[in-house]
Amino acid sequence: MQAYDEEMEIDNDIIDDDGDELDLIALVSANANDTSQYLIFEGSDSQFYAKNVSKIEELLVYKDIDIARNNSDGLIVGTADIRGNMTTIVNFDQWFGNKVLDESEYELIILAHYGGHRMGIVVKRVEYIVNIPPETMHDNSQNDEKTSFITRVNIAQKSQMCIIFDSDKMLIDVFDTIDTKAADDTSKLEKIANEKLVLFADDSKFIRKMAESLFVKMGLKYRMYENGQLLLEDLKHIGVETIALFITDLEMPVLGGRDVIDNIRNEKKYAGINIIVHTNMSNDNMAESLIDAGAQDIIGKVNMLALSEAIVKYIV
Repeated sequence: MQAYDEEMEIDNDIIDDDGDELDLIALVSANANDTSQYLIFEGSDSQFYAKNVSKIEELLVYKDIDIARNNSDGLIVGTADIRGNMTTIVNFDQWFGNKVLDESEYELIILAHYGGHRMGIVVKRVEYIVNIPPETMHDNSQNDEKTSFITRVNIAQKSQMCIIFDSDKMLIDVFDTIDTKAADDTSKLEKIANEKLVLFADDSKFIRKMAESLFVKMGLKYRMYENGQLLLEDLKHIGVETIALFITDLEMPVLGGRDVIDNIRNEKKYAGINIIVHTNMSNDNMAESLIDAGAQDIIGKVNMLALSEAIVKYIV
């Protein structure tokens, strides 16, 4: 794991002086790599956490949002009508297992939209937006199932430990019908008569588990990788004629999905093999960029039925 360096630029203008709703888009520098930009916030344990900005629509002032509260002690705080969209509200500290503070100590809601779900994540305080290069991330999923990576960021001229939590795990925990629905959607899939390999890269072990279950149902041969670098290293030992399809996430440590695409498309021998990007990070501009780079399709995570349909369409 590398320490903070000059590449990890910080936007210090994150706090609105008027205390109004914060427009996240205005906070993100135009020349930054979307897959490497993270919003840093503080938990009740004074630990710093990070969430990729591509999954975030905006920041809202917590006290200004009218929430219909749940009476249960579950993960969901309640529901809010945000710009005409009924939005599930979750307290980050409660989900992560931290001490839940008094309501008055929470300042903001991170409005996120990914996996086909809109979610408001209540946090104590937001610090900065930073660029975190993939090579600075250290895998921490084996130590804590709710974290993906640990890295260091510079806050107030001090290097601080920062946890990048597993957004896919949060999505599955909060919307606990996702696993069941995915199983139901794919239970009647017909097996594909294809003896070649599907190469699949994703840092989330929960997504790898769901994808593996899907591949087994479809009768596919496959190899799983925790990041793009592992896929490319293994690719050196796999014959082109034995590869049926590449599927890659975007946000991964060591080497991200965009680099995977660039490396594969720089090798003419793989020109006839399709690439599916499996991510919750892609907006319209990013999707266009990925298609231009050589991907055939972008499929949102957790929707295993959509992924199965894309596999049928693009497998060779």
